[in-house]
Amino acid sequence: MGKTSGERVSIPVFLCYTLPVCLSNNGVTTMHSDSFRVHFGRLVLLIALIGTLTLLPFFLVATSAQGLPTNTPRPTQVSTRPPLATNTKAVTPTSDLPTLTPSNTLKPSRTPIPSNTPTFTHTPRPTSTPLPTLVIEGTYQTPVNTPVTMIPPSLPTPVSSGDDIVTILLLGSDTITPGATARTDVIILLAIDRTAQSVSMMHIPRDLFVYVPNYTMAKINTVVSYGNQTYGKGEGIKLMKETLLYNLGVKVDFYARVDFVTFQEIVTKLGGLQITVDCGIQDWKLKSPELDYNDPASWEPYTLNIGKHVLDGYTALWYVRSRVTSDDLDRGRRQIEVLKAMWRQARDNGLFAQVASLWPDAEKLVDTDMTLPDILGLVPSALAINPDKIQRINLSQGTHFDSWYTADTGSFVFLPKLDAWQIAVQNFMLPPSTNRLGGESPTVEVGAAPSMDNFDEVVADRLSWEGFNVSMLPPDTIARRDYTVLYDYTGGSYPNSLHALMKALRISEASVISKPDPNRTSDFRIEMGPDYGSSCFYGLPEDTPPTPEGS
Repeated sequence: MGKTSGERVSIPVFLCYTLPVCLSNNGVTTMHSDSFRVHFGRLVLLIALIGTLTLLPFFLVATSAQGLPTNTPRPTQVSTRPPLATNTKAVTPTSDLPTLTPSNTLKPSRTPIPSNTPTFTHTPRPTSTPLPTLVIEGTYQTPVNTPVTMIPPSLPTPVSSGDDIVTILLLGSDTITPGATARTDVIILLAIDRTAQSVSMMHIPRDLFVYVPNYTMAKINTVVSYGNQTYGKGEGIKLMKETLLYNLGVKVDFYARVDFVTFQEIVTKLGGLQITVDCGIQDWKLKSPELDYNDPASWEPYTLNIGKHVLDGYTALWYVRSRVTSDDLDRGRRQIEVLKAMWRQARDNGLFAQVASLWPDAEKLVDTDMTLPDILGLVPSALAINPDKIQRINLSQGTHFDSWYTADTGSFVFLPKLDAWQIAVQNFMLPPSTNRLGGESPTVEVGAAPSMDNFDEVVADRLSWEGFNVSMLPPDTIARRDYTVLYDYTGGSYPNSLHALMKALRISEASVISKPDPNRTSDFRIEMGPDYGSSCFYGLPEDTPPTPEGS
């Protein structure tokens, strides 16, 4: 803020509505600068949360620059992978369809010579060539460029559980320079079911190869930039919505987008990001954010182990960007976990009650098409939702898409496997209880001895993603163990749940103790051991040179 501690600053009056720290002097509202920083921090945090059930895309996965698809025809080559089915819905343009070909500039007519005045010739300025008209929803023309692989058929609209569902697109761009050409390297879809009080989240891989309506097949992270360049500033979002409608069958209601600078500020103003890490990770990290990015001496290996952590702004950004030792799918998993953690902190800090008073400033800083009434309509869900009602749709290579290299440029892409992709999208549109644990609704107790680095909280967060209703056992009631133990009191009546627990805990049948109990108060009991701390880790290979995070 540029003020020293204890100084007074003038502030907007509405910022004083929620905290009793303001004074009025001759009609000017002031606040101690320390208090103002705290309150402004809450404003910045709220900006990043309220727009999407407080799960806003305020972080960025930045990588090295990459060009957009070229406009030259694709060379004809034989792929080693069978092409996808031809899009039977593609049609030849008719006269009433919008055209992507700009109209020819009219030749200027000669200016008439006024009577009784000296004769002269005036050449008017030629009119500017208009931009092509953006595709109308559901109207698809023959692609401008020959696709490098055949266009897949459009996916049908998934069946939802009701009419009270809001879909929101969360985006993060890979630049902080206004107006610069940029890719969209964070793409997360939200489906908020206000009747079921549930949220579904799905990370869309940036390398997903999709049909961009009326253009060609391209990576999904180039769609917004291409749309802005082709149809005009701000039209890229509309083209992205069209692309998602065609390739996923999902009609997006709203979008929200911010950059990684805002993300770091949010975490800093919050006092750090409280997050549980259920898979350790190691990657190169700048020793200090101010150091030279291109100097190898500025980098050092950094490790974040399994456990509960409080991350500063830069470390939180490192956590959501890192993929040198993991991959983009795991990075998407971490991005969603960070969103959930920030939603929880916002809820616990009572930020939702401040939406109306803080919105005028929030809408100036967040790129979104949501209005204050839209935001207020989501606040009840943000307050009422339970963690086990937030589901993450997990996509995996080999199941939902295959890796492939394009024949023209050799670019790495993911080609969707349509049947599995359609099932994933369908589950995304349904409340969690209808597609997790095979309809089972078990109760689980989790405990860990005080020396176990909060492993119980880490596992509780991990299990909530799977739909488990978890209760915590007092640490002083749990004896220290050499390894994790899972007690099954159901007598084998919840096989899907047992399998999910074993997978989440990364344990074998040798760690499961069956004790059927018809009078049980809980279906499963977990006592954590130190082995969990080394059960998952993404580490740097030896002698690996420094690599900028996120690359």
